[in-house]
Amino acid sequence: MNDISKKVSIDETQCFDADGFAGQVYVDNKQNVGFNALLVTVNGRHPKKKMIDTVRNYYVIEGKGTFILDGISHKVKPGDLFIVGAGHEYEYSGNMKLFEFNISPDNSFRDEILE
Repeated sequence: MNDISKKVSIDETQCFDADGFAGQVYVDNKQNVGFNALLVTVNGRHPKKKMIDTVRNYYVIEGKGTFILDGISHKVKPGDLFIVGAGHEYEYSGNMKLFEFNISPDNSFRDEILE
């Protein structure tokens, strides 16, 4: 059993940078604990994806934008929580800071890029 009871400082995070979004990884998939946690800064657009076996959660910390879930557009603002279940398609865009929390009991974290 992995012991995940700990504090993670921003200084200990791994940074990532992609087209339209960047951030820090607080809990990585490689830790094999069934979830991961990231801070994501969005300045543009995240590609359309389909979740295979993972539940993806986004909490909007600041800014605003749009999430599209299964073709339906949702405006989001600070304090909103957006949940994407396995089997669903999503994408998002805007200028916002998000806390992303993904749950994958078998630690596979599978999704599929659709574009």
